[in-house]
Amino acid sequence: MGIDHAFVVVLAGGRGERFWPLSTGALPKAFLHLVGRESLLQATVRRARLVVPWPQILVVAGRAHADVVRAQLPELPDDNLLLEPFGRDTAAALGFASLHLERRDPEAVMAVLPADHHIPHGEAFAAGLGRALDVVKVHPNWVVTIGIPPTRPEIGYGYLEAGEALSEVPGAFSVRRFLEKPDLDTVWNLLQEGRYYWNSGMFIWRSATIQGLLERHMPEEWAGFRRIREAWGREDVLVREFSAFRRMSVDYGVLERMDSGMAMIRADFAWDDLGSWDALARVLPVEENGNVIIGDVRSLDTSGSVIISTDQRVATLGVSDMIVVASRHGVLVCPKGRSQEVRRLVGETR
Repeated sequence: MGIDHAFVVVLAGGRGERFWPLSTGALPKAFLHLVGRESLLQATVRRARLVVPWPQILVVAGRAHADVVRAQLPELPDDNLLLEPFGRDTAAALGFASLHLERRDPEAVMAVLPADHHIPHGEAFAAGLGRALDVVKVHPNWVVTIGIPPTRPEIGYGYLEAGEALSEVPGAFSVRRFLEKPDLDTVWNLLQEGRYYWNSGMFIWRSATIQGLLERHMPEEWAGFRRIREAWGREDVLVREFSAFRRMSVDYGVLERMDSGMAMIRADFAWDDLGSWDALARVLPVEENGNVIIGDVRSLDTSGSVIISTDQRVATLGVSDMIVVASRHGVLVCPKGRSQEVRRLVGETR
């Protein structure tokens, strides 16, 4: 179960609604150049390339974004772009990817990487992912994830409860449970206990393992995937079954229901889930007044804010701790700390 059987599956099917008005249905967050010269997708694949070659990288995306994926990743083999007919969250995306992998390699190990993470140190990340693959070698039927030491009380992330250290792999621990997005009071209690980590959303498992877990915990969806498998290549069956799937993350649908067979690698690299505009204040350089400024922006008596403009001049006066984003699709103004709620506005502003 060496590198010959390791595949990286990059999830690029999210809608990125919290990054409106830059992220839209035509160009969601994964394809934006939010940090540096690469899109988030390109940066994710660059890190994956430190672990496996191009033929062992797969990208799962929506059909509407096939052209943008190919434009951003021209080296990606055509057969490695997996296009979902409908977005149904990560449980469906991973079931879909597992069907492709079982045809490629019955012994395939799947390393799942969301396309919206900021990880500035690629070599350290690759070393951590390599250790996660080592855990799967030792425990081939386990679910392995990468746990992030928490730095703040964050209610937008899931949490892992670390158990005993695993002697076979440095920095590896058993996982007692997954806890998906607890409330603030619960988070403060978890941080005080000292054995909880952020769930990074990066998972490493055998393709056969996730199939068995879907069959056990999401039997209706797995029955649909069996029908897709039996009618492989039939477009009508793929569309019909996907349309019936629940919109469900693998965290809620599978991982929270597990009580054994789980492990984590403690991350020793910097990491941020770029889940909302507030995150840019953590990962981008700030000017002398503590502002992140991108584009044609003039600010006066402005501090601690994120101000972005793509095609028009924006001016701010006498504001602090605000998010201001202007694009041809609209203008967003909200206090920092509330940008997680932007998705509530998206349907009304389109």
